[in-house]
Amino acid sequence: MVDTGFFRVSSGITGFDQLVNGGLVSNTVSALYGSPGAGKSIFALSFLRAGLQANEKVFYISLEQDINAILREADSLGFTEFRQNLNTNFVFVRMTGHDFKEFLLVELPKILENRMSKHSRIVVDPLTPLFWEVHDIAMQRNLLSNAFDMLRSFGTSIVTVEKYGNLNVLDLSEELAIPLYLSDCVILLTMIFNQNFYQKAISILKFRYSSHSSGLHPFDIEQGGIKIFQDQPVF
Repeated sequence: MVDTGFFRVSSGITGFDQLVNGGLVSNTVSALYGSPGAGKSIFALSFLRAGLQANEKVFYISLEQDINAILREADSLGFTEFRQNLNTNFVFVRMTGHDFKEFLLVELPKILENRMSKHSRIVVDPLTPLFWEVHDIAMQRNLLSNAFDMLRSFGTSIVTVEKYGNLNVLDLSEELAIPLYLSDCVILLTMIFNQNFYQKAISILKFRYSSHSSGLHPFDIEQGGIKIFQDQPVF
């Protein structure tokens, strides 16, 4: 792979940075698609943990879970950095009972401005409830386009999107396809059924500014997070 010269941000995922020529590109938005249980939140936590280990400011914006659920999941993986840095370098925001447009375009920028450092890592997990609340497709696209531009200005971001139906095909409804078009990187986590068990696998469908692997790579979730086996077949 050819080095593009862009500043890279380590994903914190064992085996992932090698698939994308050295890590995520700074000041971009990555959309992480996957079914429930595929590992999206663990991927996001690993990304933030790498920032905490580098003494960076990290933000977790949750549209579903509270801080206790996030800390329990982090503890189960051995990610002690989240409790140690809560309300200092680790900023948690639960987005419930808000107007989505108001929160994404007004409230969230204020939170980031007040608490950010020079470069921040930001996770929005999951983005999917936005589509349940904002039904107009044109409004969704405009809202996300503006929100993604705002997130890029503050740092490097991951947004997760719940995917249902066929786990092995990126067959998305119109609204779930919007983050795919607007984001800089698209990562798909799948669970492939074979011989009485599911094998988790990752693929990179889109990666602006750099070459990337076009293959399907198996991964496991274990103590310490996600481990991608970049040179092994899925089965």
